[in-house]
Amino acid sequence: MVIASVRMAAVSAACLLPFLAAGALAQSYPTMLQISPQGGGRCIEVPNGDVSPDQGLQMAECNSTAAQIFIYDPAGMHLTIGDLCVDANGGKPGDLVKLRACAAGANQIWKSEPKGNFTKLVGQNGLCLDIRYGSKENGAPVQSWNCGDSEPNQLWSFQRE
Repeated sequence: MVIASVRMAAVSAACLLPFLAAGALAQSYPTMLQISPQGGGRCIEVPNGDVSPDQGLQMAECNSTAAQIFIYDPAGMHLTIGDLCVDANGGKPGDLVKLRACAAGANQIWKSEPKGNFTKLVGQNGLCLDIRYGSKENGAPVQSWNCGDSEPNQLWSFQRE
């Protein structure tokens, strides 16, 4: 009887192991979001470090300051900084993304999709996190835009901190 109980516990543990391992791999982590070199190689930042509701995001030289360190949660597919979420702000092509209070809505979901050595962040209505007009300049705003197959201004690299 004891052997049967031990055997049953071992089988149960073996069945749960893949789920526990997947959960451990899907933990949130701090990261900078750097665009592909063809897209300018810059990082997303909060202008002037002003992490506040309705603040937009822009591109800047990567410098690892607090204004560039976001938390990505692959399980919940949220991108946060401070206690605010990156929000698609309407979810139409050309809408500038904003920081908003986290509300678990579709406009705050950013699914990571591997594309070669990079990642696309696909949000509301299948739109991608994108640099407006494909600009390579500091200060270029970040928006939602129609996903392209290999648009360099939509290919991101997670630079874990």
